[in-house]
Amino acid sequence: MVKYIRNNFLLPEVPYEKLADLNYKIWNWCQRDRERLHYEKGKMIAKLYLEDKNHFLQLPGKAFECVRYEQLRANKYRFVRVDTMQYSTSPRFAGELVTARISFDTVTILNEKNELIVQHPRLYGEETKSMDWQPYLTLMARRPTALKYSTFYDQLPDEWKDFFENCTSEEKRNGLQLLAVLLKDQDFHVSVEALKLASQHSHPSVETIKHVYYQLLNGRGIRETISLSINVPATSPPTRGLAHYDQLMKPNSEENDK
Repeated sequence: MVKYIRNNFLLPEVPYEKLADLNYKIWNWCQRDRERLHYEKGKMIAKLYLEDKNHFLQLPGKAFECVRYEQLRANKYRFVRVDTMQYSTSPRFAGELVTARISFDTVTILNEKNELIVQHPRLYGEETKSMDWQPYLTLMARRPTALKYSTFYDQLPDEWKDFFENCTSEEKRNGLQLLAVLLKDQDFHVSVEALKLASQHSHPSVETIKHVYYQLLNGRGIRETISLSINVPATSPPTRGLAHYDQLMKPNSEENDK
C-alpha cells in the first residue's frame, strides 16, 4: 500500500521537521483510514484486521534494532563522514577511530568501549554538517575571551549572549563549564528559563543560575521572596575614613568656659 499512502497522505507535500513526527502523523492517518469498507470484501477494514490478528505469530521478546554500524576515523577537525554528511565527535578524537551507530533518524558516535560520545539527528537534504558543541565547551572554557569569535557564540540563544556580554573572563569560564554540564542531558530550553529567572533583579552569578536550573529540573520552580511587615528604623548613612575619631581629641567647650 505504499502507492496508496503516498497518494492519499503525502500529496501535496507534507512539511515536517523530524521524520519521526511524520511517521507519527501517518500512523494516526492509517488508524482513521481503517474505519471504512474494504474495496473488495465489503467489510470494515478494522474488523478484518482483528480477524487477521488471531493468526499472527508471536512477536520476539526483544525489539529488532534497524541500525547499521560503521567504524570511521575522525579527521583533524574531529568530524566523521556518514554517507555525504559530516558529524562532530569530541576534541580528543582527532585522527582516532570511532563507531557510528546509524539509524533512520539518528547518528550516534561511540568510543572503542561502545560508550556514548555524542548523538546527532541524522541529516537529509541541503544541510551537510551537524555540530554538537557540548563536548567542546570544557575546552572552550580554557580560552573564554575567544568565545565571541566562535561559531558556537552565533548559535547561542540571545539570553545567553547577553549574559556573556556582561561577564568577566572568570565568569565566562565558569559559565561555559556550567553549560558543558547542563547541555549534556538537556537542550537549551531549561537553561534559558533558569537564566531568565536568575536575571530578574541583577546580573546573576553562575551559582545562582545553577541553583535555579536544578529547581526547575526537579519541578520545584523558583521560590518567591518573603516580604516582612516589620518596620526597621532608618539608620544614618555610614561614613568612611577616620575623621570621626578626631572628636575624641577635642576639649569640651563647656568645661573651657568655666
